[in-house]
Amino acid sequence: MKERPPIAPPFVVVKIWGMKKSIGSPRHRAPRTESTRRTELLAAFARSGLSAAAFARQHGIQYTTFCGWRRRRDQGGASPAFVQVELPEPASPVEVVIELGATARLRLTTATQIPLAVRLLQILHSSGPC
Repeated sequence: MKERPPIAPPFVVVKIWGMKKSIGSPRHRAPRTESTRRTELLAAFARSGLSAAAFARQHGIQYTTFCGWRRRRDQGGASPAFVQVELPEPASPVEVVIELGATARLRLTTATQIPLAVRLLQILHSSGPC
């Protein structure tokens, strides 16, 4: 194996095996689309019935760019904010005990259980005696 000659101290060796090389002219970004044009394209998309990918492809727009336009439009420039909310007064505690004979007792502890108890009593009453 052939030995490499020593490198003088002011030089640095950089390995570039994994780097991509650009062939031809350097890539340039497409010019920004004016706001009015974006609005027109988004309105046309809404009327088109196409998927976002198909519409973007048909109009020569990068799909991710088009999705960004839609997301910004849907957000509407609204920023998160605090909103005053009025909560109803908590319901006063309810406790109702319904005794059905000597061995059955139904205890209701919240107002939301009352409609369930009514339904249960209706079913028991309609079934008749055993």
